[in-house]
This record gives sequence, structure tokens and C-alpha cells, in this order.
Amino acid sequence: MNFCRFCGTKEIQFRKNGKFGCVHCIQVFEYPILQKPKTIPKNVMEGLENFVKENSKFINLISFRTRITRNLKSNLFPFYDSMMTKSKQLLAENGVDIWLYPTGFYPSNTLPENSENRMGFYLGSEDHIRWEKMVTVLHRIPQESRAEKKTKNQIFRFLLQKTNWAELPKIGFISSCPTNLGLGRRDSILVELDPGVSPRFFSILQTFSEFGIEFAPSTDHSFRKIGENPGLVVKISWKNARAVQKRQFYKILGLRGSL
Repeated sequence: MNFCRFCGTKEIQFRKNGKFGCVHCIQVFEYPILQKPKTIPKNVMEGLENFVKENSKFINLISFRTRITRNLKSNLFPFYDSMMTKSKQLLAENGVDIWLYPTGFYPSNTLPENSENRMGFYLGSEDHIRWEKMVTVLHRIPQESRAEKKTKNQIFRFLLQKTNWAELPKIGFISSCPTNLGLGRRDSILVELDPGVSPRFFSILQTFSEFGIEFAPSTDHSFRKIGENPGLVVKISWKNARAVQKRQFYKILGLRGSL
């Protein structure tokens, strides 16, 4: 029976929970190797852009979110040890435990109630540290202040310091879940569709699946009320997307720039 000699994870455990126990598990267990997303052809992007322009009154952005996950270097992963104290200490040492928003720092998975826009860290869940920013669009896209941009850049520098994190050459950052290997980043947008939107929207989105972009009805929302008509909420998401293509995708959907 295969097992990791560093953390003791057995193959039967890995097959059952789908999570690595440490950075060395990746060299022991077989897992689906994710291909780097292909470049989206110009004509495919233009097809989506034209459709969105023609159907803009039926497509309403609700929110967008980005998540970045990290595990501590030379430590067992949260399946065995959440490393809460060490994670808090690392945040404090790098000055990212002090926030512009009073509710921005989360020492657990508990979210504050009635918070439309939030940014903060989750500790000890699937990975040691997860940073997340979520913005509710409503009728306009909120603009970041200079101080907010400075804080976000500081956080990105912190999350990209390889000396802090479980990481391997040619693979990138090692997350507990094999599908998050590489950048350890996932982005998603919630879009509300009025009943009048053309069904072609779904067939167009389907063409983006080979480029790492997925879509599905949101299980958290299913249907919402838009006046008297029910609106379908769709979640569009991707992992480790090419930055330039993601910015183009955001721009088409009415979002300027990138998280």
C-alpha cells in the first residue's frame, strides 16, 4: 500500500478525502495532472463580447470574488494540523493582520453578517491560510481607494513569498486539494440572468470550458426575484487563469481591471 513517509497519509485516505497531508504527498500519489489553460482565441472573445452587448439589459452582475490558498512551508497540512497559532504569527510578522475594515480579519470560517464587501483571511480550513476578497456590484462597481490598493498589493507580495509556503519547482504552490496546484487561486463571478436572455448565452459559455472557465447555476442562490420575474443566478469561475485573458473576460462582463 502506498503511503507518504513524511506525513503518514495512506493512499486509501487520499482516495477518500482527496486531500494531500503534506507537500511530499504530491510525489507519492497519482492525481489528475491539470493542463495549463489554453489561450482563448480572439474570435471566441469577440463572440462573447458581442453577445453581452446585445443582451446587456438581461445580464446583471451581482458580485465577484477571488480566493488564494496557501499552506505553510515544512509543515503538515490542515488534514493533520491547522497550525492556527503559527499562521496568526506569520500574518502579524508581515503586518497583514491590521485591516482597513474592522471586520476584515477573520480568525475562523465565520463571516460577518450583512457584509456586502469583505476582504480577509480564513485560517485552518482546507488550507492553512486562505485570503479572500468579495465585492458586491449592485448598481455600480466600487472603486478602491489608494490605501486599499496599497494594502492589497502588500497582501499579494506576502502571498507570493515562496519562503513562507509549501511550493515545488515546475508545479508552484501546493494546496491541500490537487485541483488548486500552481497559483492556488480561484476567481468567480455571480451573474443574474433575466428570463429574456437568449439561451445562446449558455452555449457560448460552454465553448470556454476548454480554457479553464466553468459555469453552473449557483447552488446558494438558484433563483432570485427580479421584480415579479424569477432570475437565474449563474456562477462563472476559473482557476489559475492567465492574467491578461482574465482581465479581458472581466472587461466584457462590465468589470474594469482585475482583482
